[in-house]
Amino acid sequence: MNPFTIDNSDFQFLLDTVGQTVTIDNVEQKVIINNAKIGDYEEKYIYTLDLIKRGNLIVYNGKNYLIVSDVMEGLYKKALMRHCNYTIVVKGEEVCEIVGWNDFGEPIYECHTTESISIPAIIDKYTFKIDDFAPIRVSENQIIITMQDNETNKSKFTVNTKFEAMEQTWKVIDVDMTRTGLLVLTCEIG
Repeated sequence: MNPFTIDNSDFQFLLDTVGQTVTIDNVEQKVIINNAKIGDYEEKYIYTLDLIKRGNLIVYNGKNYLIVSDVMEGLYKKALMRHCNYTIVVKGEEVCEIVGWNDFGEPIYECHTTESISIPAIIDKYTFKIDDFAPIRVSENQIIITMQDNETNKSKFTVNTKFEAMEQTWKVIDVDMTRTGLLVLTCEIG
């Protein structure tokens, strides 16, 4: 017996008895969730034996959460997740394709509208804040949006892109990708 070897059987027993099934990036996994300290955000800690990373989108009790912290690893994996307080709906785009040619050599187009997509996001009037560090206010006509860093979001939210949220039109003025797994957008009324 080696006292320094890690034995996951105790934590696996906890997962099996009190764990809850959540969806992590569209894959069901068994985890343990508990509340973080009371603060400005709805935050929870997630514990699991499976691989998790900052930027994972978690569906727990019908709500969307993003893992916003680095993942602590040891006997189990632990991270802080924050409730996505808004869903941004990106409307579908009209796409036209040439399907043939008429008798005069002119193209014949067939057009259709792509499906709208919903993107869970954290929208705030402060810069990104984790733990006890003081938030820094942004100007009155700006918001900070934190979302999962994936190819769809990167292509839909580039600098100067406009979109609708909270009954306003917003324009992306900065895309911060310094937090691996997350896109942090600074947006202004536009």
